[in-house]
Amino acid sequence: MHEIQELLLELAKSEDLSRVSLRKIAEMLGRKDMSPGVLQHHFAQLEKKKLLFVDRKGKTQQIGADLTDSRLYAIPIVGMASCGLANQFAEEAIEGYLHVSKTSIKAKGQLFAVRASGDSMNDASVSTPDGNVAPLENGDYAIVDTSFCSVDENIGKYVVSIINGLANIKRLMKRAYDYALVSESTDMKKYPPIIIHEDDDYLINGRVIAVIKG
Repeated sequence: MHEIQELLLELAKSEDLSRVSLRKIAEMLGRKDMSPGVLQHHFAQLEKKKLLFVDRKGKTQQIGADLTDSRLYAIPIVGMASCGLANQFAEEAIEGYLHVSKTSIKAKGQLFAVRASGDSMNDASVSTPDGNVAPLENGDYAIVDTSFCSVDENIGKYVVSIINGLANIKRLMKRAYDYALVSESTDMKKYPPIIIHEDDDYLINGRVIAVIKG
């Protein structure tokens, strides 16, 4: 997500941005030289992602970043997972929250988000909050439903899992004699399947149910 969009979400926690001029918002962000057109672009991107809706004409901020708003999921961001060669160690420290409308994501259990790192899933087809599909690219946020944690219920699905201490986002596939974590990249030669051996320390954290573009 662009830095300006992150700043706008943070500012929306304490300010009704529908009642503040664009030039004043730029000053509040510490970017007084930023043009109103640039700010409007970032508001449009946040609205497209269903993270923040500001009706300036009607003077209402329909969806803000209030963690207590029953219309929103407050999804913790718990670090980064590799979309590459399994070289990113798993971390569980919460880095922040994504605030997403409950009407845009259908979840069964608790949710968390991880930032994708690498390009091994840049040809995947993951649902987006606006009802479309998109690849999972470097810097995007994968939204994970923790209610889907068994191997059998995730065959053929995108999962965030940890194998021998390394977090990955892959498609879990069952083969003739084993299971594999498979990439979906525009350059598949770089990313052979990761074979899961019975002696591996392997844990599925949940199923990827949506992507929010970074």
